Amino acid sequence: MGVLAECPVCHKKQSTKNKICKCGENLDKAKRGKRVNYWIDFRLPGGKQRREPIGKSIEEARDADGKRRVQKREGRIFDMLPESKMTFSELAEWYLNLNSVKRLVSYERVQVCLTNFNEVFGNRLVNTIKPVELEEYQDKREGEGLAPATIDMELTIAGTMIRKALDNDMVDGRTVKAFRRVKKKLIQGSNARDRILTVDEYLRLRDNSPPHLKALITVAYHTGMRRGELLNLKLQHIDKDGGCIRLQAKLTKVS
Repeated sequence: MGVLAECPVCHKKQSTKNKICKCGENLDKAKRGKRVNYWIDFRLPGGKQRREPIGKSIEEARDADGKRRVQKREGRIFDMLPESKMTFSELAEWYLNLNSVKRLVSYERVQVCLTNFNEVFGNRLVNTIKPVELEEYQDKREGEGLAPATIDMELTIAGTMIRKALDNDMVDGRTVKAFRRVKKKLIQGSNARDRILTVDEYLRLRDNSPPHLKALITVAYHTGMRRGELLNLKLQHIDKDGGCIRLQAKLTKVS
């Protein structure tokens, strides 16, 4: 455990005793100019290393380092974890602002699912969730008339957020474990379609549909494309020379 100084130029975290950074920056001068940020470096009882930003005061960094040492010595591991003060709503705000998440075709669906989830758990600290509470949430949503597949999707998206937070040292394994222990509502194969339209049924449907739907129904029947894939279809996806439609991976499985 210890205090580290962050170079304001190359951002390397290093010993506070260093006077010159490897990049050439004069650290003593940067410290006097209040341009150096301080971090504390420590290991949890299980061996996992953590670094925590403190600010531009080395005195505050030393105090924080001492606090972590006492917590570790007294076995108060959960007081050392950032998620001990983070709510699901705060975590969702962080997750939804990630560029990798914003680029998802399903971003709006992710927003809706997390909003529904946070109506129940938003004010809860993320490290306090229990599997039984997630099961009760499933039952609650089922009682509201939601399909099993929709309920599973909400928990899957919340679980994906938790695993992303774990990868970035924002939560620990206990929170992930709670989501992993909950069984899905949808029984495998129970939502499988047991029939398709006959040719006669397709023709009657097409012929009796409004003009603006005829083309969609024709393409859907002959390609098996989903509704979302059809509605997001653009001219550049159509290979006129090859006589086919080419969909990018990010456009498939859109509901």
